[in-house]
Amino acid sequence: MKVAVVLLPGEHGSEVAASWLVGYLRAIGVEQVDLLRAEDDLSAITSSYRSHDALVVVGASGNPDAVRAIASALGLGVEVSEEALTYVRNYYSDRFEVPADLERLALVPEFSYVVPNERGAAPAFVASSLTEDKFIAGLPQSLGEAVECFEKSIQDFFREKTGRRFSATFAFYLAGSAQAAGEVAAKLSSKVEGVFARVDYRFMGAEGLPLVVTIYAATAEELYERITAVEGELKQLAEQAGLSVLQGGISGQGEEELTL
Repeated sequence: MKVAVVLLPGEHGSEVAASWLVGYLRAIGVEQVDLLRAEDDLSAITSSYRSHDALVVVGASGNPDAVRAIASALGLGVEVSEEALTYVRNYYSDRFEVPADLERLALVPEFSYVVPNERGAAPAFVASSLTEDKFIAGLPQSLGEAVECFEKSIQDFFREKTGRRFSATFAFYLAGSAQAAGEVAAKLSSKVEGVFARVDYRFMGAEGLPLVVTIYAATAEELYERITAVEGELKQLAEQAGLSVLQGGISGQGEEELTL
């Protein structure tokens, strides 16, 4: 499977979001992941769609021009999704200032699967071609919104293709510098198949840097083997980097997760 993460112009955090999405996709089992920057030309969406099985477009949510470009690539029209509009209205329901045109934030390609955005106004979406086995996911621009929409359900579209239906996520807490912890995470991701490791401050605890590991596998047995491998590699890499492992381990059991 070939996937392109297309980064639309926007705020600085989207660069980090794109790198996290690439890490997730590789761990999920996508054979080729390309990172593309669209700059100011939305035609990059159409050109990259031709040469890939799926796209992840960071910055498409709530961006009418990008939504239309995605719909055009898929041979679809656009529509204001009632489900998406409900999410948008709920987001602004307790705010003093509301944009004049909420419907632009709820514009999606026809027949899209809408994904709630718990951190922002514009929901994410997945739009599928009616004539090819291809799809495009549209995500918000910001790091937190894009990553959490992907984690929430968009990743399942890719896992269905790769067969890695089992997963586990757990955190280790390290004493040392954030740079060293990030380097350990990168090495861990490359050493153990099906692993995406990162310093993830959403898991911040009472002490230490949270190095969070997500593992994907096709079977429960394979998942257990990878968990064991990760725990051994992490301790070795941390020691080599001069980091102390304060605490950590599995926070949840692997389970089949395909809820499309």
